[in-house]
Amino acid sequence: MMRGVLAPFMRYWIRREHRARLARHAARANGKKQEASHLANGHSTTTSIANGHGANGVGQELRARKGVIDHGSAQTLQSKSKGLTKRQRLDEKKVTRFAEQGWSFFYYIVYWSFGMWIHVNSPWYPFKLDNLWIGYPHTPIPGPVKFYYLSQLAFWVNQVIVLNLEERRKDYHQMMTHHIITTTLMVMSYVNGFTRVGCLILVLFDLCDILLPLAKMFKYMSLEPLPDITFGLFLLSWLVTRQGLYTFVVRSVVFDTPYLLPFRENGAPEPAITRRRWATYSVLLTGLAILSLIWLLEIVRIAKSAVMGKPVEDTRSDEEE
Repeated sequence: MMRGVLAPFMRYWIRREHRARLARHAARANGKKQEASHLANGHSTTTSIANGHGANGVGQELRARKGVIDHGSAQTLQSKSKGLTKRQRLDEKKVTRFAEQGWSFFYYIVYWSFGMWIHVNSPWYPFKLDNLWIGYPHTPIPGPVKFYYLSQLAFWVNQVIVLNLEERRKDYHQMMTHHIITTTLMVMSYVNGFTRVGCLILVLFDLCDILLPLAKMFKYMSLEPLPDITFGLFLLSWLVTRQGLYTFVVRSVVFDTPYLLPFRENGAPEPAITRRRWATYSVLLTGLAILSLIWLLEIVRIAKSAVMGKPVEDTRSDEEE
């Protein structure tokens, strides 16, 4: 549905931009043509009088100039016709990318808002990490939380499938690792009753995923300097959520849960978590933290290029883009 709305909009926007560009080129060409015409008339008249050729000399020179212009125009038209197919192909790829990013923006802004509503009404609000574990197991799971969690899980399973269907990009292996870790953590946390910490992590991560698609959409629409401004906000949100607050969550999982959770090895009644599962959670969450750090280095490199006056580029995209 979103593609059915966004793709026609982007095609309209591209046609609008092409028309505006052609109008600017035409205006510039007309100005140069008029200037060249004035110079040619003055030069031709002076030359004709000096050489005694008169009107015939002027006519010959004008015909010669016309031949050169016609030959140049033919070459220009031929060059344009050769590049037309490539331009249309690039435009259509831009339409596809815009629709993809528009869908991501729509999804994340809806689910981040939904997640924030759950977060604000939760016992661990605003950031009481001990309440993620105290009182475990937290059953039954409230209806809104269950819907939020399972629909998010379905989205990430879909992401794994889509990533293998679409054209592979430069960071395919990093993205696949991220999606598999995320899906595994969500399945395990839902089965073992750790939806509280799962909801918190999803809210922290989804904020960045709102701003990055928006920056790319501005980029595809050539709305400078909005891509750079939005990318700067994206970098700031990444530092606060994924490199800052998420680190505290991982620390709580690794160091607080052994003291706050009932472990089956210690004789706790069912349901209880095993130390092996706790270690698995710790390793997977730490893996996400490492991936976030790797991506941060790439984000900083792009931001540095933007500060130096270079445009923000999507390094995941194809070379033609």
